[in-house]
Amino acid sequence: MSASKIRVLRLAYVHYQHPDLQRAVDFLTDFGLEVAGRDNSKVYLRGYGIEPFLNIAEQSPDAERHYLGGAWVVDSASDLKRAAMLPGATEIRDNDGPGGGKIVSVQDPNGMFVHFVHGQVLREALTEDSMPGHETTSSVPNGALTKPRKGDVRRFTLGPSSVHKVGHYGFAVPKGKFEETRNWYTRHMNLKPTDSSFNPVSGKDETCFLHIDLGPDYTDHHATNQSFFLSAVDGTATYCHHSSYEVNDFDEQTIGHHWLEKKGWTNCWGIGRHVLGSQIFDYWFDGSGNIVEHYVDGDLVNEDTPERRVPAGPDSLFVWGPDIPLAFVTAQLQDVGTQFAMPPDVSVGKPAKFKFDTAVKV
Repeated sequence: MSASKIRVLRLAYVHYQHPDLQRAVDFLTDFGLEVAGRDNSKVYLRGYGIEPFLNIAEQSPDAERHYLGGAWVVDSASDLKRAAMLPGATEIRDNDGPGGGKIVSVQDPNGMFVHFVHGQVLREALTEDSMPGHETTSSVPNGALTKPRKGDVRRFTLGPSSVHKVGHYGFAVPKGKFEETRNWYTRHMNLKPTDSSFNPVSGKDETCFLHIDLGPDYTDHHATNQSFFLSAVDGTATYCHHSSYEVNDFDEQTIGHHWLEKKGWTNCWGIGRHVLGSQIFDYWFDGSGNIVEHYVDGDLVNEDTPERRVPAGPDSLFVWGPDIPLAFVTAQLQDVGTQFAMPPDVSVGKPAKFKFDTAVKV
């Protein structure tokens, strides 16, 4: 890795502003996060992993929702100093919230905030046996041929999915800014493309999944030690498409899905399994209309994993699950219930064209 790059180890948290803070917190706790602290207009919410918090929910200064960026844990104080030397970066300052530490903030080419943190006091790491969850019996599955659970049963309680960590977030950026944005992140940070989907007519990449490059150590495809994705769209707006949170297994994910349904929240897309990254996904709209995801069973990659490129299209999005809804494509709550109309030319390898609302609120 270049000595000039900021070496990040993992994603720490994401930061949103909400027009109705209490409604936002109500959703996030039903989603499986726990309140870790409050500070003036901010609520800090955590999972059961080592991070002091995973999500900052803040009262919006106006009637709109806003995304204020993701924070990345850097390897050393030297990396934090390196971040402070980026053009437009803030000085090193105290980080608010549980865990303390220091922080530097900067904006990417689209004006989206990127934060770098160091020195937080972490929570105690749990073991497999001490993880929270809804199974009250021994977690021993029986398969078609191998059936190790003999004479025992499996029983579960109901409630929100127990969230481990924030896995990834990603932006939709104008097509004309896609290459510049990807280059900014890979030039300044140890992020490396894992998979890209390209327009089969032009050959240009339209979506790119990036992982944290930790050399021989394995990290998540795009999602532990977490990472990032970019998608090129028509229009001029840049916005956060979604942020994603890991749960332990499919039962935990599905129990949480039904809990959110029972509580009256709005599903965006899921449950299904992605192609790129392989994870099982479940996307929801939060209390302000942002998309958040529960995921489980994602791929691991390292420096020896070759970058792959696939043609853009529905077949690169999911293996099984509900058909792609319009709301997932637009990231707009008002489009829930409308199916995404795929044009006939998809069958001959031409990607769908969709015009985004350039006035989308972010």
